[in-house]
Amino acid sequence: MEPVKLGILGCGIAAKDLHWPALKQIKDKFDIVTVCNHTIDKAKEFAQMVGNVPFVTDYKEVLANKEVEAVSILLPIHLNHQVTKEALEAGKHVIVEKPIAANLNEAEDMLTFESKYKSVMMVAENFRYEPLYIRAKELIDQGKIGKPYSAFWDCFSFLETTDKYAKTQWRIKHQYPGGFITDGGVHNIAVFRDLFGEIHSGKAITKSINPELGEIDSMSFLFNTSSNVSCVFNYYFRSNGYQERKLKILGTEGSMIIEDRDIIIKKKDSPDIKETVQSGGGYKEEFENFYDAIRNGKKVKCTFLEGYKDLKALIDAFEA
Repeated sequence: MEPVKLGILGCGIAAKDLHWPALKQIKDKFDIVTVCNHTIDKAKEFAQMVGNVPFVTDYKEVLANKEVEAVSILLPIHLNHQVTKEALEAGKHVIVEKPIAANLNEAEDMLTFESKYKSVMMVAENFRYEPLYIRAKELIDQGKIGKPYSAFWDCFSFLETTDKYAKTQWRIKHQYPGGFITDGGVHNIAVFRDLFGEIHSGKAITKSINPELGEIDSMSFLFNTSSNVSCVFNYYFRSNGYQERKLKILGTEGSMIIEDRDIIIKKKDSPDIKETVQSGGGYKEEFENFYDAIRNGKKVKCTFLEGYKDLKALIDAFEA
């Protein structure tokens, strides 16, 4: 079966560090035919990186290119709605980076696109395709820790202002609520929802420790889910001297800890059971899903509706 002829809109960090390594692994499924960035140096550099393909500085040229079947949109978040709409109007299949849009009004409008356009459309939420969390759900569904009743996800890091993400102007001077908390937090929200159902009764406490990182950089989010699991999501970008990224799930018959690539099941009076899951972060799997949807008519796992619900959970928490 022929590879999908792909145009990439945006040649920044996500394109170079996340998407290209995944696409290299499935060259039989995608053929990058052109790339675009509004600055010519980045466009040229990335074009050379992916095989000396043609490059442009105006995304409309990519959308007008009849050779391009699908586009991967990796632009500043506030452009997602408009560029996605234009791409679909041009008849292109679309995979757009999370979060789905800059606000709920735009995200709600994007929910109407499926009935208006025939193209495949999906949100690039790689955590939803991450084998680590898929395996965790399998173990939970198998009853390995009984019925989950509480979960705690602690993400403490110290983001330097010299970090490549912190130096991205559209992230610092963000045109969407929540800044880094929203940009990164939708990943975790996707996992919470996949594991425990819809998020209800949520409220967040937010702080700004370093204004140079945008609107807020610290959040504690307490919420319940439709399966009656109470959750605490701590997401801090200015934790000075202490770093941790660990998801702890309490069940009626045991507990589960997810950290790095490991899933550890702990039970009273029993030895720990540890399972290591190999993964590249879910990027390859999300593009495989995109390909199968285009070529084989398969359903996409991360629909615009799922992306909308991920974003809505955070924005509702900020407003609560």
